[in-house]
Amino acid sequence: MAVEHVIRDGRRIEVETLESRVGRKRRHADQHIGCRLEWLKRVLPRVRTKEQLAVALWLHRRRAVCRNELFTVPNKALQQDLGISRRVKYGALQRLEEAGAIAIIREGKHALKIRLLW
Repeated sequence: MAVEHVIRDGRRIEVETLESRVGRKRRHADQHIGCRLEWLKRVLPRVRTKEQLAVALWLHRRRAVCRNELFTVPNKALQQDLGISRRVKYGALQRLEEAGAIAIIREGKHALKIRLLW
């Protein structure tokens, strides 16, 4: 243990520093670029446009932000974040659902709920 001195209220105090049990921050074995590289490799061949890829990445992030398996995809949020219209959003969701990347839960007039499958 290392010994240091600090000054408190004008007095010099001897302080022992304990070794931390917290390990060093581990680096991920796989590469990460906003999503796992493996996930991107699976999605990339299944989208046709850059907008569809942007929606897929946005969904990946949205799931992490919502911290829930099921999450909604508000048109306004996607428009504000990426400038993507609802038409493009629905096309991308349909494409990703057909590819088996997501499941879309429809509950009548309520907002669509999305579940990432990969």
